[in-house]
Amino acid sequence: RILTVTLANPPDNRLTPGMVEGLAQALDRFESDDLDVLVITGTKRVFSKGFDVDALKAYRAASDLRPLLVLSNAVFSRIARSPKLTLAAISGACLGGGLELAMACHLRVCAEKSRLGLPEVWLNLIPGFGGVYRLSRLVGAAKALELVALGELLTAEEALRLNIVSRVFPQADFAERVALFVSALTAANQRVIREVLRLAACS
Repeated sequence: RILTVTLANPPDNRLTPGMVEGLAQALDRFESDDLDVLVITGTKRVFSKGFDVDALKAYRAASDLRPLLVLSNAVFSRIARSPKLTLAAISGACLGGGLELAMACHLRVCAEKSRLGLPEVWLNLIPGFGGVYRLSRLVGAAKALELVALGELLTAEEALRLNIVSRVFPQADFAERVALFVSALTAANQRVIREVLRLAACS
């Protein structure tokens, strides 16, 4: 009843067009199979440091990037609007597009040594995959503007205080604690969970 998707593009798990397509395929399975929870995770050291800049350089013109931007936003929105529960399990760095992916999930938990942020301003860019909108919903418009404008990286405790994550687990047994947390979620009546998700989406 649990589908786990692991981001695997060492060393930084930077997102590529192929990984976005892989997420879309995972969503197809999640939506069609008898599954209750989608868990997106990375490695112990890094969730994702955002999109692979070298992969993006392969596009000769800015207009050539449009199909990838459309696909990525569509995939992230599918995660956010999923009628079934989605969870990002964050360990290590979760930056840029990686945090945008995590914020698309209904729930986020992280390890105590994680660092989270949208540092695109350092590259003269803006978050392009719904990050500003979703961060504003989580922390408020003014705080979101501050975090994006400064490109600040947050500690796990700061992310918890700002409501970006709902729980912080010890680094040493992070995987085990996530498994217990997800197990508790699946123990609940899933019809009730899905109705709560529907009502939350209407707010």
